[in-house]
Amino acid sequence: MKTLNDKQIEGIKEHFSFFDRDNNGAIDLEEFAELLKVLSPESTQTQAQKGFSLIDTDGSGYIEFDEFLEWWKTCWWEY
Repeated sequence: MKTLNDKQIEGIKEHFSFFDRDNNGAIDLEEFAELLKVLSPESTQTQAQKGFSLIDTDGSGYIEFDEFLEWWKTCWWEY
């Protein structure tokens, strides 16, 4: 797993905050689908749901920043 410095983590936090449209500190499925469309314009709702469930490791129905950070460090480019 990639180690990030504080500046890199802050940049990732900015990306997270951009897609956290309602500013509740988490990304829901709808917000994640928007994020996925930016990364991969041809993505489908099914792909968004599958990716979301893989990233939402605690099953809360939201992607919190720690989950987002782990995803970003390991495999965001696969989308």
